[in-house]
Amino acid sequence: MATQLKVHPSFFKEFATKTWVSPTEIVKELVENAFDEDATKVLVTVLKNGISIEDDSGMNQDGMEKFLLLGSPHKKLESISPKLKRIRTGRYGTGRLSFLTSFESMKIRTKRGSFHKAFMIDGDVLDRLFTGNVALDDLKEPALKRDGTELIMSGSKVEIDIFKVAKEIRKLAILRQPMFEVFIKSADSFSEWDFSGAQKITAPDIQGHKIPVNLEGGKISGEIVIARRPLADEERGIAVMIGNHIVTRSNFGFDTKLNRVTGFVRCDTLTSRFADKSALIEDDEYVKFNQAMKTFVIDTVIPSLTEYEDVLITREESKIYREIDKVLGQAMVETLETQEEVQGYEMVDVKEVVRTGHVDEEQRSTRSSSAQVQEYEEIKPIAPESSGMGKAEHARHETVVEPQSYRSIPIEEAGPIEGEVVDVVDEKQVDGTVLRTKKIRKPIVKKTFALKRIGFKVIPYEDESDSRYSFTSENVVFVNKANSTYKAESSRGDEFLLRHIINMVAESIASAKHPEAKEALELQNRLISEAIRIHDYSVLKHA
Repeated sequence: MATQLKVHPSFFKEFATKTWVSPTEIVKELVENAFDEDATKVLVTVLKNGISIEDDSGMNQDGMEKFLLLGSPHKKLESISPKLKRIRTGRYGTGRLSFLTSFESMKIRTKRGSFHKAFMIDGDVLDRLFTGNVALDDLKEPALKRDGTELIMSGSKVEIDIFKVAKEIRKLAILRQPMFEVFIKSADSFSEWDFSGAQKITAPDIQGHKIPVNLEGGKISGEIVIARRPLADEERGIAVMIGNHIVTRSNFGFDTKLNRVTGFVRCDTLTSRFADKSALIEDDEYVKFNQAMKTFVIDTVIPSLTEYEDVLITREESKIYREIDKVLGQAMVETLETQEEVQGYEMVDVKEVVRTGHVDEEQRSTRSSSAQVQEYEEIKPIAPESSGMGKAEHARHETVVEPQSYRSIPIEEAGPIEGEVVDVVDEKQVDGTVLRTKKIRKPIVKKTFALKRIGFKVIPYEDESDSRYSFTSENVVFVNKANSTYKAESSRGDEFLLRHIINMVAESIASAKHPEAKEALELQNRLISEAIRIHDYSVLKHA
């Protein structure tokens, strides 16, 4: 009997549920599939227990047969779409299984012309797929009202964040292609091809110095951009594409030098990892591509970095930013609690001169007879002097005592050294006074909030294609001067623009300090109120 190689019944389900990592990756995969089939509009709807993806392309009988053939190489063999002549993103014919990572089932309805079909795929179907094929029962569903395909994924295994979904879709290179638009919305229940409340997702158009790429006789092509503004994390690096799919981003070993470099290069001779296409296979083609790109970066990109110019800031804007730094810095000090961190301890000797007091019998009877120092009165000490002993520093405190003085001055009024008193020694002097030495274990404290002023840097940029009025990366707040709100406040005068920017920076500080929405909002409002109060007081004072 011949040795047999078999497929375990669980193989296809394991493959489908452990290849794609999140709902956002699944949605990106299915949006790219719609692009490959010549869709011009895609609507993504986040539902209570799932997500739907609709397009205006649809499948005919031939398209449906290809869709149901897992692992079909038709996109690789037919890399150009039939109608709009697009370079396709797909390669392996496995993306239709991606939904099982995060959902229990997917209902498919499609229509093109007179052809329409509806059916369901779930995990049970894949359990039976090891035999080679599985019959799918048609669902008794009405045909779509238009040519198109509708995918409804139900039984969400994880919570779906619409903002994360939109952010990931925004990374797709296909958003820059003509005649292709993607919209997103949320809804309590599904409604077919309903764009009410939907927002269009646009790709960021990053302005800057653009460098065309054309290497290896056209095998490697694209465009590299040295951005005019600092880049967000998802924008950094050169996108490496196969077809119209971004496989990864890379700086080709020059991470520290190319922090403002973005763009893309396409090389169709490369091979991506099977199924999720999220990594490159390091074969001979990869080695040649990598070497060609490194040489291009050294010879062309790095020398071009000197051509980068920051956005010009007017004298008036510069004055506003300095004022914001000042008043928000003071507001931070007066609003936020400074955190302290104990780095170690030092021993400090605090010496005080005390004298014997004349205590009458009535006073003596009210005091504890066990207190050895009951007849001493403490005198205000002078500031400590360092003995130059480092961690074991000893500070000496001495005062001159008037013989007739019986006034008790609390040591707190002199700014005492805080710490744990570990020993007290009294030494009687020849003049009748007592020299008291307190040995104090004093903590060495480090201030953990010790940044320049507010600790956040404000950098303006100008990008009309960016709908955001600002965004934050680490401790830098980037303010978009091209945003309509910025322009409107600027036109109203410096005072209005100052308050607008204070609001944005305070929001960033609050979010960084307190990610919980309620606490962040409260802190933001306190910072804004305090900063504006300080600014207004300063203006009135110097008026």
